[in-house]
Parts: sequence; C-alpha cells; structure tokens
Amino acid sequence: MAKTAYKFWGQFSHSLDSKNRVAIPAKFRQQLAGGKVVVRENFEDCLSVHPAAEWEKRAEPLASLDELSSKKNRDIKRMMFGSVVECDLDKQGRIGLTPELIRTAGIGKEVVFRGMHDSFEIWDRNKWEAYRKAYKKQWEES
Repeated sequence: MAKTAYKFWGQFSHSLDSKNRVAIPAKFRQQLAGGKVVVRENFEDCLSVHPAAEWEKRAEPLASLDELSSKKNRDIKRMMFGSVVECDLDKQGRIGLTPELIRTAGIGKEVVFRGMHDSFEIWDRNKWEAYRKAYKKQWEES
C-alpha cells in the first residue's frame, strides 16, 4: 500500500454560514494543493472529504466493480459515487455544501471536522457528540 502524504489529524469546530459554506480548518487547508476536494456521504451520517488526487486513487478500484454481477457491487458504487460533489476552496478557504449533502448527513449550523489521516470528516456537532459517547460506552463495556 502506498504511503500517504497527508496528515489530516485532530478535531476542529466551525459553523456553516448563511450560504451553507464552511471554512476548512487551516491545518487541513495547508495540505490541499490546488484547492480541490471531493465531498461525499459517509456511512455514519457524516461527510467524507478527500483531496481530489487522493479520491482519484481510491475511486479507481471501486469504479472497476461490475455492478451487473452482484447487488453488493451496485450498493458499493451507489454509496461511493452517487453523492460525490467536487468542490473548489474559495479565497477564504471555504467550501459550499449542497442541500442534499447537508440533508443526508443531518448537518446543522455547528460542525466538527475530524481528521482521518488521508481524508477528513464533517459531522454535525450534536451527532458527533452522540457518536463519541456511544463509542466510549462501547469500549468501557468490553
């Protein structure tokens, strides 16, 4: 597996503005050469954000799945490609989130950015807190 040049680490909080734009944290923004990202629906009611070049690498093997051969392949392609939105960072380092992405992830005004090493997630603040609490409880019980 190829090593990543990205280090999206940590947690940051921001707010959506009235035009559904959100500023990418400066530590993340510094790593986004070219200012292009791909935003997509994630599995846990949040959004995944990938540098455009990294997304291309990840998408290639998924694109070759034969959707005619199985429902699983169709489901994977639907989830991975159906919600993809390409975004350019504006001069203030913001991206605009589409109404569909906001609705799908249940994002309100306050968001949390969570680093995932070679990508990062955008969570609604309340959903992130509930997820974190459930995760912590799960580990305490095991």
